[in-house]
Amino acid sequence: MDFLSTFFIVISAIAKLFILTLVGYVLYRYKFIDEKFTDTLSLLLVRVLFPALIISKTIGHFSFSEYAYWWLLPIAGAVFSLTGMLLGTVFCGFLKGFSARREFISSCGFQNCGYLPMNLVLFLFAGAMGDRMLINVFLFILGFNVLMWSMVPLFLSGRPGKEFKISLLLNPPVLATVFALLWVAIAGKGSLPSLLEGPVKSLGQAAFPLAMLTLGAYLCKYRAHVPRNKLPLVACMVIKLLLFPMLIMAVLTRVTLPVDYKFLLFLQSIMPVAVSLVVIGSYTKADNKFLSSCIFYTHVASVLTIPIWLTIFKMVTG
Repeated sequence: MDFLSTFFIVISAIAKLFILTLVGYVLYRYKFIDEKFTDTLSLLLVRVLFPALIISKTIGHFSFSEYAYWWLLPIAGAVFSLTGMLLGTVFCGFLKGFSARREFISSCGFQNCGYLPMNLVLFLFAGAMGDRMLINVFLFILGFNVLMWSMVPLFLSGRPGKEFKISLLLNPPVLATVFALLWVAIAGKGSLPSLLEGPVKSLGQAAFPLAMLTLGAYLCKYRAHVPRNKLPLVACMVIKLLLFPMLIMAVLTRVTLPVDYKFLLFLQSIMPVAVSLVVIGSYTKADNKFLSSCIFYTHVASVLTIPIWLTIFKMVTG
C-alpha cells in the first residue's frame, strides 16, 4: 500500500466518477435534460433505485450468524456521522452571515462511504480477506444509511413540530433497510427468490450511474465549481479531510480492534462528502448549490489526501 499505487487507484476511481458526472453536466448544459427531468430522476433514485440497492446488497451479503460482532460497524457508521455533524455544529459558530448551516453540518457528517471505499478494498485486498473487507463495508453502510435516510431529510427540511411529516422520516430507503434486515433475520442471507433477485439487483445497479448523472446535472445547474460561500466550503474541507481523520486515527491508536476493522474505520474517516446529499437536498428543497460545491471540491482534494492519509496510517500502525 505505497503512496503511488494508492494515488493511482484513487485517481482512477474518482476519474470514473467524474466521467459519469460530466455526462450529466453536458446533458443539462446543452438542454438534453431540464430541471424538471432532473428533479424527477432525483425522486426516482430516492423512491425506487436506492431502496432496491439497499435490499439487494443487504439480503445478498449480510448474515447475523457469520459475524458475531456485526453490530459494531453499523454503530460506528452512525457514530462517525454524528461526530462529523458535531464538529460541523461547533464550526458553524464561527461562520457569520452564513445561511446554509444545515447543509454545512450535513456535509461535515456524511461521506462517500460506498463507491470509493469499495474500489480501494477491491484494489488492495484479494481472496477471503477481500470478501470480508467488502462485507465490512456493507455493515458500516447499514448504520450510515439509517441516519443518512432518516435524520438528514428531516434535518435539511427544517420542519419540526407541527410541520413535521412522517414521510421525511419513514422514507423509502429507511423502510428498505428495515425490510432487508427483517428478511435476513427470518429467511437468512441470499434468500431472496431468484424471480425477484434479478430485477431488484438490476434496479440497484442502476442507482450509482444515475446518481452520478443527477449530480452532474445539479453541478451544472448550481455552477458548483463557482462556490457562493468560499469560507464555509474551505471549513468543510478542513473538517472532512483533515480534522476528522486526525480524530479517528487518535482513537484507533488507543483501542483494541482487529486490524481489518481498524483499516476500514480509518478508510471511511478520510472519504469526501457523500454524493447522495445532493439527491436528498433536491428531495427536501435544501441549498443544493452549497452541497454541490462541497461534493465537488472534497472529491477533487481527496485525490491527494486519501493516499497521504493511507501512507500515514501504514506508518503509524505498521
